[in-house]
Amino acid sequence: MSIVPKNKIPLMVVVIITLLIVIAAGVWFMVIKPNQALPKSIENTYLPNRRPVVGIQMVDHNNQPFTEQRFKGKWSFLFFGFINCPDVCPTTLLVMKSVWAKLPASAKQAPEPQLVFVSVDPDRDTPAIMKDYVQYYHPDFIGITGEHKYLDILTVQVGALYGYEDGETDNDYTVNHSAQIILIDPQGYFRGVFSGPLQVDEIVKTFTAIRDYHPG
Repeated sequence: MSIVPKNKIPLMVVVIITLLIVIAAGVWFMVIKPNQALPKSIENTYLPNRRPVVGIQMVDHNNQPFTEQRFKGKWSFLFFGFINCPDVCPTTLLVMKSVWAKLPASAKQAPEPQLVFVSVDPDRDTPAIMKDYVQYYHPDFIGITGEHKYLDILTVQVGALYGYEDGETDNDYTVNHSAQIILIDPQGYFRGVFSGPLQVDEIVKTFTAIRDYHPG
């Protein structure tokens, strides 16, 4: 019969304690610490765990290719909608027009921001129509669209939703879509969500704080 000395801890206990310490450390450094480190001004918008946005094959309002490479080197505000939208889209684009006017000069320096209106109604929203629409609100705004399979690739990666409701004719259907604004960082990662109700001053303040906080 063996007796464990009183001043010795059984090996199994040591292994279990070590494993618990490792797990606790992992939770701390991967979950708790990043969230605690976020300034309060951005904690409801900024995503500390980056997510890549890839596989984008769209066209812009000049009928030029738009891939994920055009997110690189800029802060991209993405808004999903459609040109025949009666309320949410015009309201949001007016908000972003005011945001652009109120952004401080420091927030417009490289990597500068870009507003990308993503039409989820490619059957009706041609590049030429999109150009007139987005540039009515601001000459620097960009309109993009693409085949449904590529719209789905983008919307899934950033958590946006859209769907269609039939109208009286084949061409007067409406489109239901998410109303939030998605933020892509200059490295091309999904980094934030501006949820409604969208307020100009709050977006300006939060985006400026995100720029100051974001590494690189």
